[in-house]
Amino acid sequence: MSRSVKKLKLKADYSYDFHLIGVISQSKDYTVSWAINKALDIGLRKESDLEVDLKNAEKLIVSNFVFENDFRRFTLLANKVLTETAMTQKLFVPSLGTFDYLLKIEEFEETSDLDMLFSALRRSEKIDSIVKLDVNKIKEKESFLF
Repeated sequence: MSRSVKKLKLKADYSYDFHLIGVISQSKDYTVSWAINKALDIGLRKESDLEVDLKNAEKLIVSNFVFENDFRRFTLLANKVLTETAMTQKLFVPSLGTFDYLLKIEEFEETSDLDMLFSALRRSEKIDSIVKLDVNKIKEKESFLF
């Protein structure tokens, strides 16, 4: 006698209510963090590396810097990362391979003028180029849910 197995699908709607800026810079992560701190008058600090498990039992090691106050949280993520086992370079978000770093800005209250932040970042000497990204158009947007 065979039993039919019911499959349940969990559908979850995640909130992608944050801003994302792609950063191109040849500088090391700590130098880019320092440049952003100086440009925006914030205090990004190095946090423990994020470990992302891939399907093939590999882990990505993602360098990240975080600053949070009462109004918003800034997270600077390296997009060009190492794998734990092979120590080879991969991309944290492959569809955004053009960018060396990704700056995630979460707002707790609608207080900031993103254009003002963007202009301040654009003037930084250590940042070659920045682009405002539409989170909803990113194929791997789930990568930013942490």
